[in-house]
Amino acid sequence: MGRRPDNQVIGVCRFSYPATAGFRLSSKGTDKVIETLYAPERMRYRFTCFEQICLPSLAAQTDRDFRLVALVGDMMPIRWRRRLKSLRATYPFLEICAMEPVGPLQATRRAFRVGGDEGVPYVTGFRIDDDDAVAVDYVERLRDTADRLLDIGWADAETPAVIGYQTGLYWALDDPALPLYRYSETRPLGQASAMVTAFDFQHNIYRWNHAHLLANARCWTDPRDDMFLRTLHGGNDSTRTAPKGASRLAPAMADEALSQRFGLAPKAVRQAIARLTRAAPE
Repeated sequence: MGRRPDNQVIGVCRFSYPATAGFRLSSKGTDKVIETLYAPERMRYRFTCFEQICLPSLAAQTDRDFRLVALVGDMMPIRWRRRLKSLRATYPFLEICAMEPVGPLQATRRAFRVGGDEGVPYVTGFRIDDDDAVAVDYVERLRDTADRLLDIGWADAETPAVIGYQTGLYWALDDPALPLYRYSETRPLGQASAMVTAFDFQHNIYRWNHAHLLANARCWTDPRDDMFLRTLHGGNDSTRTAPKGASRLAPAMADEALSQRFGLAPKAVRQAIARLTRAAPE
């Protein structure tokens, strides 16, 4: 099947964006959220994950016709803004959208528009966290599925459709052994999920918590293959643990999955995390 020219693939990563809702700290006000998000130790950890895990997995995509928009707060300290902008030289698919604090949906709607081309009617918009990764064929498979859903009318200008990949890996970065686990979820996660919409549609993949996607939108899901890599560490806003029943991979299998399936350099990631751990204050 030929590629549809009327469908563009765009990812949005909320990179320490202080939305006015959605954080566990949101009830304490925007100032407290900003103070927490931009604490130097936290930002060093987020950049390490972004540079060692998220961006390399996207750079390794078999289909490179996509854009990733990093949504940041317009009050992000200049040292971090400069570091983020410097990454564009290595990762040409990366764009930056700086905004004042507003609601999560309003902010992500603007970010998807920043990454999109006016005049292209459809967007297949995926979400990704700065400390997570997707499989090297994620964009290729996502585009193929989205195009097929548009072809058969399952998604159209008035009807969004969610595409979710439910099987993936959990990487416990807060465990000294950095073990890797495989698990197949029973419903779509935020990781490796996307929504096919019209370019100017009011909703996107950030509209609903992943637990509510099946109740609010048409959902096409695929449990085959490892499609997402979700990291586990103390810096997560949400409580993350390896799911009960997840299978731990042997070290050799773990390294092969990380390098072959996600385009990562496991040894380099481990060394970077170790440096952060040694540098952390007692």
